[in-house]
Amino acid sequence: MTRTAVLLLFALAGGGPLAAAEGDVVFHSDVSLVRVDAQVLDSDNRAITGLHAEDFVLREQGRPQQIRNFASEDMPVDVMLLLDVSRSMRPHIQRVSSAAHQAFRVLRDQDRVAIMVFDRSTRLRLPFRNSRDEAERELTSLLHHESFDGGTDITRGMLDAADYVARQARREARRAIVIVTDDRTQRDRDEAAVSRALARADAVLCALIAPDAMRNRSGRPGSGRGQGGGGGSWPGSGPTIGGPLGGIILGRRGPYGGRGGPSGGGRGPGSGGAGSEMHSAGTAEIARESGGDSVAVDDASALENTLARIRQRYALHFHLPEGVAPGQERNIEVDLAAAAQGRYPGAEVRYRRVYLTPDARVPAEAAAQPPQNAQGTTVKRRPAVNEPVGPPGANPSVGTPSPTTPAPPPEANQAPSEGGWRRVKPGEQP
Repeated sequence: MTRTAVLLLFALAGGGPLAAAEGDVVFHSDVSLVRVDAQVLDSDNRAITGLHAEDFVLREQGRPQQIRNFASEDMPVDVMLLLDVSRSMRPHIQRVSSAAHQAFRVLRDQDRVAIMVFDRSTRLRLPFRNSRDEAERELTSLLHHESFDGGTDITRGMLDAADYVARQARREARRAIVIVTDDRTQRDRDEAAVSRALARADAVLCALIAPDAMRNRSGRPGSGRGQGGGGGSWPGSGPTIGGPLGGIILGRRGPYGGRGGPSGGGRGPGSGGAGSEMHSAGTAEIARESGGDSVAVDDASALENTLARIRQRYALHFHLPEGVAPGQERNIEVDLAAAAQGRYPGAEVRYRRVYLTPDARVPAEAAAQPPQNAQGTTVKRRPAVNEPVGPPGANPSVGTPSPTTPAPPPEANQAPSEGGWRRVKPGEQP
């Protein structure tokens, strides 16, 4: 029996506090064990790898906590690709699709990918699968079956993606959402609500922003384009001509964020109705708040580098302090220890600074199951993805409720799958 298996059996048997030795990955069934995902970047914005548990200092509500478990690239990953398929985003999604074969090579056999698309509504294209070939085929398929002819509600897209990840991602996996968007929306912006949803899902948001997409919507270059606040571009992300990925992904160079630009954007056909005003959804700020990053989609390796960075994150586990009620929002701090700071001067640790306390009264296995009523019948949850069915052309979901308004229940003739989620059928239009 391997050392990892022995440690795992000891943990499941209720053994005392256990710190994983280097190279071992131990997953506890105890829901009171809290995980913090962190990324460490040097002064040139490059990921620092090879750190150990003793290189970190973790505080909860200002009090130092012992790191009980520590893992890095050995952890499995569940990553959601959240794609903006509104007007003008087709060339960017095409480039991401072309880059996928190379990008997915950084994933491992135990990693899973899901694909969700959004414009004014959200649609699940692919549930979590560990088949990279299936994910590549779906990226190609959606280019033919999505109309790319509507407005966009980015806040709703992010909320629905976080809800799906919270329900369907594995508890032992690192969770991430990679959004590809121009960050221009005509619906409400709610950074706080999305940040809370990401905290509930225990997911990091990584944003690939298409800064020039508004040029096609508004008819004039640079309309509504902001600068700063996006976390910078990847190191070595200069223009690439040719190469295995078919050239650069469209987009102007430089960081892209929300607050730096004007709140109003361009107006134009297809941008959400005649004369609808576009503004930033705050995607870059939300990504940074979650412990992630945002980069301009101007390099063929942007998706590959993003997936690699997700794998290069560190997982720090600590025990929930006694007497803490479940469902509380509490603060955490993660810093490099003095010795590590000396080795990497100017390094930055990125992580989510708040977490929601787990419900220690419910076993982890039971918490993942759908609720049941007194008769033992499974109670259906509200689908987080709004999937209107209608004829091709303009999206019929205009005027649907805001993300905070409960959506109507699914139609009776929609057969549930994957815990109540319905996959978009080939050729189906929003």
